[in-house]
Amino acid sequence: MAAQLAQLQGAAVIGIDLSGERIRIAEQCGVIHAIRGGEISVHEQIAEFTLGKGVSTHIEATGVPQVAVQSLEWIAKLGEIIFLGSPRGEYNTDVTEILNYCHLYGRGCITFKGAHEWRYPTEPNEFVKHSLVRNSNIVFELMKQKRLQVEPLISHVLKPEEAKKAYEGLRLHKDQYSGVLFDWSET
Repeated sequence: MAAQLAQLQGAAVIGIDLSGERIRIAEQCGVIHAIRGGEISVHEQIAEFTLGKGVSTHIEATGVPQVAVQSLEWIAKLGEIIFLGSPRGEYNTDVTEILNYCHLYGRGCITFKGAHEWRYPTEPNEFVKHSLVRNSNIVFELMKQKRLQVEPLISHVLKPEEAKKAYEGLRLHKDQYSGVLFDWSET
């Protein structure tokens, strides 16, 4: 979904995933450059797509700290990494190399950003552009116009009382789930 929203804003999106199924879904949703991580050098493919510059923005959606650290070399100088995925698991490393990407122009001068919307107010107001209501309305309108593809992202439809089962399934079999939708129609 993040890839689609970025494309709707004019970004040339490169999707990367270890799962062939999620790559297929990304392509079905219109992602032109979809890379299967782990098979061939992601860094080389990104360099090819970006003519050696790297990406201006990396939306890190996995929540796997090691992936975020490894991806820093893909980001162009003065680029940014946006942490969309919630951290999953522990990763120990020397933070000096990471900070060099943030501080040193020769290493990138990369900006690190968090992406969770809880920092926005719930209701729109005249002092803040974004709000949870405004942003939700935009997404719903894009879905209504069929400009945002959500059907391919749904892997399972469950009843609300199956939430615990879904959560456990996501934890144990995260490679098999791309999205879970709860069916509230029967409650």
